[in-house]
Amino acid sequence: MKTYFLYVLLVLLAWGCESNKAKKVELKDLVFRCTVTEAENEPLIVEINGKEQVFEVPADGVVEIKIPQIAPQYSNVTYGRKFYPLYLAGGEPVEMTFSGNVDDWKRIFSGNCKEINEYLSSSITPFESSLFYKNEEALKEETEKLIQMNTRALESKKLSADFSDMEKVRLRYLAYASWNTYRMNHRWMAGVENFEPSDLYYNTMQELAGENADWVGLKEYRRFVQRAIKTLATRGTGEQTPEQVIDKEIEYILANYKDSVLLGDLMHHFIHEYATDHGVEGKKELVEYYKQYVKDPKQLQDFETVCATWGKVQPGSLSPSFNFPNAKGENVALESFRGKYVYIDLWASWCGPCRREIPFLKKLEQRFKGKDIVFVSISCDREEEAWRKAMEEEKVSGIQLFVNGDLDFAKSYVVSGIPRFILLDKEGRIVDAHMTAPSDPKTEEMLRELTGLEG
Repeated sequence: MKTYFLYVLLVLLAWGCESNKAKKVELKDLVFRCTVTEAENEPLIVEINGKEQVFEVPADGVVEIKIPQIAPQYSNVTYGRKFYPLYLAGGEPVEMTFSGNVDDWKRIFSGNCKEINEYLSSSITPFESSLFYKNEEALKEETEKLIQMNTRALESKKLSADFSDMEKVRLRYLAYASWNTYRMNHRWMAGVENFEPSDLYYNTMQELAGENADWVGLKEYRRFVQRAIKTLATRGTGEQTPEQVIDKEIEYILANYKDSVLLGDLMHHFIHEYATDHGVEGKKELVEYYKQYVKDPKQLQDFETVCATWGKVQPGSLSPSFNFPNAKGENVALESFRGKYVYIDLWASWCGPCRREIPFLKKLEQRFKGKDIVFVSISCDREEEAWRKAMEEEKVSGIQLFVNGDLDFAKSYVVSGIPRFILLDKEGRIVDAHMTAPSDPKTEEMLRELTGLEG
């Protein structure tokens, strides 16, 4: 029976491909020695047992990491702001040397896993998004050709059977990784506004997302399952509210997955994401599911923090305050807008979706000019120059503020992504901590109702 080595936790299990009975893996002590010949002022970040660990690089450039009792595992290393694949296993030391510079690091391997790491550092042909122009049959045919090509390259390396068998699975999920975006991308590329994928597409997604205990520790498999659930759970349902979507997703998960590790991973991914964006007010069952299936103490603690933070920004609660500089360098406090509704836009110059909302926001500002409402744009840019350049490019006016490194306001609203919109009443109390975007017709409809603006 072949054994596959996975890395979910230190108590990892490996599953034989011809048996559903779990078998303990022989864990060995890891020694990973990384040498940086021309060290930059950057830390070395290594993923071990699924968690990133940060190590300072000393003056001699040699970082030695010792971890007791690990199973062989896919990993990665980040240095000089670049990310590289890595494979780690206990026993003989794994050795790696960085040479070159931050823009072009060269990696040399020796010791344990040398051949595997040289393979992972070679060119694995990626999926081309241009293939989304094709219909489902042709798309699947081209994806399978890509898998075959990468598999032949793998087999030519003549690596260990255990690694090669799991790597073939990983190559398959790498090839299919972005299939969840096919519907949207095909509409855009082929110019078919109402395109809906056929059964072939959905059946392929469902088959690949099926539960397989042998692959639970494989990151590419878990990520594909997460993305596929978002596609499959709401198929044919039309426009849904976030509350309806999460209900469908949880229903799909419970109906299709039984493995405790995978269930915990999925419940954490979907419920934590929902709670971060929307809170759990009125969704008691989500909290119960999370606590039932998620066992990681750190994840549970983080979830409690997210829920508690959202509890402070419920409708009717007094909004957390801010005091940010405007384009003239003058600080503007939230309290200065008392007596008016406040529509807040959290954005950044580098955020494409944020900038696509700006023309719609400018139209709202014109339509509600003279009414008891202000529109406040708060830039989350790190660099003030980038913020000012974007303002000039977009020809914005109105109230433009810069966080200037102060993220307390965003953290108070559990902001995990931008653009993010918030609506406050005339007393500074929260109307909606997750307000609809300027481009959404519901936004103008609600603001008209609040301000008494007639159509």
